[in-house]
Amino acid sequence: MENTDIKLITKDDLDDILAISGESFPAEYNVTKVSLRQKLIDDADKFDEGSLIIREAISGKPIGFIGTKISHSELYPDTGWISIVAVARDYRRNGYGRLLVSKALEALHSVGVKRVSVGQEFHNFFSGIPNPNDENMGFFNALGFAVNEGSHFDLEAVITDNTYIESFDNSVFIGEFKVKTYNDDYDELMKFLDAEFPGRWAYEVDTAIKAHKDPSEIVLLWDKRDNKVVGFCILTSYKDDEGKKTGYGGLGPIGIAKALRGRQVGNFLLRESLVQAKLNGIVRVNIDWTILVKFYGQFGFIVKRTYIAAYKELQ
Repeated sequence: MENTDIKLITKDDLDDILAISGESFPAEYNVTKVSLRQKLIDDADKFDEGSLIIREAISGKPIGFIGTKISHSELYPDTGWISIVAVARDYRRNGYGRLLVSKALEALHSVGVKRVSVGQEFHNFFSGIPNPNDENMGFFNALGFAVNEGSHFDLEAVITDNTYIESFDNSVFIGEFKVKTYNDDYDELMKFLDAEFPGRWAYEVDTAIKAHKDPSEIVLLWDKRDNKVVGFCILTSYKDDEGKKTGYGGLGPIGIAKALRGRQVGNFLLRESLVQAKLNGIVRVNIDWTILVKFYGQFGFIVKRTYIAAYKELQ
């Protein structure tokens, strides 16, 4: 487009992309300066050639931006992600968003990417199209993306003074199971994950442990009889720009052995994990990328954000 400049995003653009994000995403989607720096500017999977900002040529005023990432994992060969894309309010419906996505897709295709998803990368802002109204879904449809029919969600709950947690009867389970935080249990944990949750969950837990994740944020369910891991839950304490805990945190992934399902053992592990989250100083918990609204709802979790998955095959 005439009278505009498109350049690669750098750390110097952070304030401008934050301002555009503030106009583009509802506050509950938590696109903050911290998340933009951590999940885009400094993210190891950021694809520089496909992460662009467009400005007015003379004034330098920011018009819009796109952040893309590329897979470095064998789990997702030839895969890229549109991590985030937004256009400032005054410039919408003028083709800038389509231009940014088209240029990013060209760059991704040039390095061998064959499939591009909206969100869903390892350190994602969104697990699909955020706030998937007709306009947002239509935008990606028009660019040739296949948009799923079903929604998925992020859920949240305050866990202090939470009667659902406090009234849970764990006496049925404590004779057979014990819950402990991680204590150099790598071999047992990975044996369990490779058998029950191979792929992304096993990869993410392995990566977290090797990055020295706080052991108090890895909760393990043990079978007392066999002394083996039969369930796990990952907690995360979110931090501010200075590295201080904010009281806001995440829970998940979480899972139990297939043989135990249907016995409400998952309820027990969830409850014990929430108790551990409180011990870690977490007040409000986010559970992302799930359709299990009823399961988590029994502990007071409600839908906070909605997404729809979308992807495009590159020819």
